[in-house]
Amino acid sequence: MIKPRIMLLLDLTAVAAFVVASGPSLGLVKMFGLLLAGSLASGGAAALNCYLDRDLDGRMGRTRSRPIPKGVVEPSRGLEFGLLLIGGGALTSLYFLPLLATVFILLGAFIYVIFYTEWLKRRTTLNIVLGGSAGSCAPLAGWAAATGQVGLAAWLMALLVFVWTPSHFWGLAMRAVDDYSEAGIPMLPVVVGEKKAAQYIAVNTLLLVPLSLAFFPLGVFGLVYLLIAGGFGLWLLIVDLKLAFDPSKSRAWTAFKVSSPYLAIVFLAMVLDKAV
Repeated sequence: MIKPRIMLLLDLTAVAAFVVASGPSLGLVKMFGLLLAGSLASGGAAALNCYLDRDLDGRMGRTRSRPIPKGVVEPSRGLEFGLLLIGGGALTSLYFLPLLATVFILLGAFIYVIFYTEWLKRRTTLNIVLGGSAGSCAPLAGWAAATGQVGLAAWLMALLVFVWTPSHFWGLAMRAVDDYSEAGIPMLPVVVGEKKAAQYIAVNTLLLVPLSLAFFPLGVFGLVYLLIAGGFGLWLLIVDLKLAFDPSKSRAWTAFKVSSPYLAIVFLAMVLDKAV
């Protein structure tokens, strides 16, 4: 219910932003607090997503085995579990971190649960586009945890996560288009068709890769970052362009699998660049 893969990716972007913002004076206690608070809040938000989407999950093959639709967890228990985790994350953040970091941690949970799950997901093809702002809160929280404020670099990191999200999840939606159609969820491939959705993925990635490289001319990161982000960005772009010309489910799955480590690699490149 806590969707650990998503949690780990959010934790990585938050910690990477924290390390970059901290410089040589790395506060390990604060970093521990950030990891714990972020994990609790993101896990709680994921559990509430499972609670609110339990009817949809039961109609989709990809999600039918989740604990609530499978009957392993009672819906009321899932609700309590999610709220408890978010509450624990808030208290942990307030104890270890500056207030602004707590604001971003809770804002990310709010966007994912209320704005995306409860309001956007069933209403518009922009669901995952606007809902991607939930993940953008992770690097903002990490930067704020280190400095008590956010600057240009933090906002660029947040924008990078925001722009990455559609390329990532539209690939998954293409592979599971029948599931989403059956459940009545207006994911982009369901509404515009798989061919056009593949084209949107390629266009989005054409925006994503230059954005990822903008850190270099702005002087935020150096040559190490440029080489790593540029190399993996080119790989992702080639995969997504191939998908645009051949919008098959197998290529959509490949695009999804390539985009999964892409964001982690780019954020690790930020840390490595600062270390070098």
